[in-house]
Amino acid sequence: MEICMGVRKAREKLGDRVNAAQYLGEHTVIERNGTPFAVLVPYEWWIEQQDQAGQGTLAP
Repeated sequence: MEICMGVRKAREKLGDRVNAAQYLGEHTVIERNGTPFAVLVPYEWWIEQQDQAGQGTLAP
């Protein structure tokens, strides 16, 4: 599932969005002036993407 929100709302809801990423696997697209600016994704998803791209991972 993907949720979109502006930067201001993302700041207000950061803790909730981090929990949603970790526990529900949700991705949050953060927009600035209606344009996608950044994405908050579950760490495990990001690791998989790095491995598939042959980029390796950062050790936690």
